[in-house]
Amino acid sequence: MTTSIGTNLFIGTFCALALLAAGTPMTSQTKPKADLIITNARVWTVDPAQPQAEAVAILGERIVAVGSAIDMDRWRADTTQVIDAHGHLLLPGFNDAHVHFVPGGLSLDSLNLRDAATPAEFARRIAERAATTPDGEWITGGEWDDQVWVQKGGGRDVLPTRQLIDDTTRNVPVLVSRLDGHMALANSNALKIAGITRNTPDPPGGEIVRDANGEPTGILKDAAMDSAYAKVPPVSHERRVKAVKRAMDHAARIGITSVQDMNPLYEDVAAYAELAERGELAVRIYVAPPISSWEDQAKLGLRHAFGSSWLRYGAVKAYADGSLGSTTAYMFAPYRDAPQSHGLLAADMLPADKILRNLLGVDRANLQAATHAIGDRAVSTVLDLYAEVEKHDGPRDRRFRIEHAQHVAPKDFVRFRDLGVVASMQPYHAIDDGQWAETRISHELASTSYAWRSMLDNHVHLAFGTDWPVEPLEPLTSIYAAVTRSTLDGKHPQGWIPEQKLTVAEAIETYTLGSAYAEFQEKEKGSITAGKLADVILLGDNVFAIEPKAIRNVTVELTVVGGRIVYRSAHAPSLSR
Repeated sequence: MTTSIGTNLFIGTFCALALLAAGTPMTSQTKPKADLIITNARVWTVDPAQPQAEAVAILGERIVAVGSAIDMDRWRADTTQVIDAHGHLLLPGFNDAHVHFVPGGLSLDSLNLRDAATPAEFARRIAERAATTPDGEWITGGEWDDQVWVQKGGGRDVLPTRQLIDDTTRNVPVLVSRLDGHMALANSNALKIAGITRNTPDPPGGEIVRDANGEPTGILKDAAMDSAYAKVPPVSHERRVKAVKRAMDHAARIGITSVQDMNPLYEDVAAYAELAERGELAVRIYVAPPISSWEDQAKLGLRHAFGSSWLRYGAVKAYADGSLGSTTAYMFAPYRDAPQSHGLLAADMLPADKILRNLLGVDRANLQAATHAIGDRAVSTVLDLYAEVEKHDGPRDRRFRIEHAQHVAPKDFVRFRDLGVVASMQPYHAIDDGQWAETRISHELASTSYAWRSMLDNHVHLAFGTDWPVEPLEPLTSIYAAVTRSTLDGKHPQGWIPEQKLTVAEAIETYTLGSAYAEFQEKEKGSITAGKLADVILLGDNVFAIEPKAIRNVTVELTVVGGRIVYRSAHAPSLSR
């Protein structure tokens, strides 16, 4: 009976969509009825063919009609569930184009150092966790931010050291990362387990920070972290699945219906596959494992965007450099506050012929390449590599991506466009980094940093995300950041580099249809359009009508993924028949 019902539902949906696509008029005898209708809404479709509407009809996992409330009534049957939106704003579900989904889920239950305002508070929180940590376990996570100490007057612009935490963590190995993931603090126990001493050379693409006597301070940058993290016991399968479920619940509450997961472990992908098989995924996931594993996908014949609507493969992720906060972003000019340094090229880029061979292999396997590049020199270098791939293999719709693209030389915006490279960016980085960025880079470079307006003006395909857990997952906070550029310290109420602001409509489109394009899915999702997947969210306030500064406080009332309600707030409108 279950198979028959599912088959009939599929046939009904297919016939309805086929008739719509053919432009065939439907009669009451030919037209199936909707499972769910959301009516009396302000529907912002992100579809230029029909920008606004009042109601949406959903059959199975697809949208079958968009239009007036009267039009949608024709899709109603006794079994149809109806939601009266009472004039609230209905949008396509947000698609986060850059997350680390399992680490994000784990972070919800992990040690939180992000808002530790002083070195003393930082040390106290680690000591408290060490006191309750069982033997054999490591303290990881953290996402600390040394710049908070500077901004809040709690300390000078210096990095923490192992001496700050050694006395209270002697028997517990500690390896806590900076919020950008490009630097970590290890205590002496962790350094010993990892075999890192004063005689350990810096690995390619990394740095072991040392004191005046040549001893490791405990700070490990980029590739220097690898040997320490290799000693951390792996996460159990059960804990991994729990982290995915925690992450999905969090995403549903804030209106995220799709994510693009960067650098997942194979164990993460296996957890997604298990949940997909059980029908328990509540967020659509596109995975991009490290570029070092591209041949694994190629041998299986996987291509970009291969898989189901819930779980897809076919992308790989590379690193070109580090981060601005860790002074490892690869820059043309030296850092203003570290004039001896231009940053670091990442290990993936060394030697140069290796990364080109990998990118050519990726391209010839019809996989999608996404490369982390933050510094202006890193961005330019990656564009050079992508241009070389096109020179070898010819132009086509490959949608190679640059992740973050934070600092861009003026000459390179048009190169993004001409090469068809997607700029996958995170608005929150601007209002966070903007508090201190100009202590490290010139104002001239800052004017083309986090440069969403310049991207759109140059007709670059732009996709938005968060880099969670590096930054908060909340998309409405990111929309606020894109529209206001008001830094977190309140010092730029009119916006830091305000000429790079976006409108609300542009920010939403970039976070929905733009992100869908970045994963080859613009025909399947990203707008409220008949025939597309029924991924929609209902907001508690109209972000087009309120003051921009209030956008970050707007809540999600309802999240629907594939026609299924995955989240309803206490204030959500009720269902009726």
